Amino acid sequence: CPSRAPTITVARVLFAPAVSQLETIPRVAISEMEAAILEACEGIPLDEVESLTLDSKVQCGQITGLDSAVCLEELSMVSCGVTTLDGFPLLAQLTSLELSDNGIKGGLKALAGLVRLTELNLGGNKIASLDELNDIKHLPLLQIDLEGNPCADESEEYRRTVFGMFPTLLLLDRKDKEGDEVEEGSDEEEDEEIVSDDDDDDDASDASDDDDDAADDDEPIEISDDDDEDDEDEEEASDDDDEPGLAALVGAPLDDDDADEGFEATSDPESEDFEDPEDDAEDEDAQAAKKPRTV
Repeated sequence: CPSRAPTITVARVLFAPAVSQLETIPRVAISEMEAAILEACEGIPLDEVESLTLDSKVQCGQITGLDSAVCLEELSMVSCGVTTLDGFPLLAQLTSLELSDNGIKGGLKALAGLVRLTELNLGGNKIASLDELNDIKHLPLLQIDLEGNPCADESEEYRRTVFGMFPTLLLLDRKDKEGDEVEEGSDEEEDEEIVSDDDDDDDASDASDDDDDAADDDEPIEISDDDDEDDEDEEEASDDDDEPGLAALVGAPLDDDDADEGFEATSDPESEDFEDPEDDAEDEDAQAAKKPRTV
C-alpha cells in the first residue's frame, strides 16, 4: 500500500537509536575460572568452603575469583596454566596450597600473607633461583616441594639452603633433613601408631590395676586378739540369752500369804488327822519325867 510505506520508514528512523543502544549494553558474563569454582563448590556457598580442588578444570594465567573464600583451608590448582601469582587472594585460613605443574616463574611475594600455610607444592614450575623463596621464609612451612624447578638441583647445598630458610621445615621434596624419602600418608600412620600405643598403655594400666585388686582380695585378713575376745564375749552373751533362766524354771516369786494359801490348798487333809502312836507315847513319857515325884 503506497500510504503505508512512509510510516514504516519513519518508524525505523525513530527506533533505530534505541536498538543500537540495546546492542551496546554489555552482557553479564562469567569467567572460566568462576565457572570452575562454582562447579567445584557443588552448591556450597564459596564463603563456607574449606577445601577446593580445581586440578586441570580450568586454564588461567592468573588466579582470581577466590576473594570471598574466607574459610578456605586447602586449595589445589594442579595443571591449571597459572603463570603468575599476582593478585593472589589473601586467604588467612589457608594451610595447604598445591600449585604444581604450572608455569610460575617467581613472584612468591603474593603468598606472604598466608600466615598459616604449612604445606606448599611448587613442583614442576619454572622457578630458577632460590632467592625467590626469601619473600615467604617467614611462613611456618612444614613441607615444601620444589622438585622439577631449575633451582632444585638435589645438591647438598640446595637442601642445606632451603632447610636454613625455614626453621620449621620437616620435608623438602618429600625427603627429611637426612635425605630419607618419606612416603605420603606416613605421618597419618605414625599418628595412628601413637594413638594405638596410648590405647595399649591404657589397657596395660587397667590390667595392672585389676591384678592389684585381685592380689588384695587374695591376701588373708588378719584378725587381732581383741577382735577374738569380743567375738567370744558376744557368743557367751548369746548362749546366756538362749538358756532358760532360773525364774523361768521355778516360776515367779510368791508372797507369804499366797505361799500359805498355796500350801494349805495343796496339803493332804488326811495328814492332819493322822497321829503316830509312837510319837504320842514318847510325849507322855517326857511329861511324866517332868512331874515331881511324891513320897
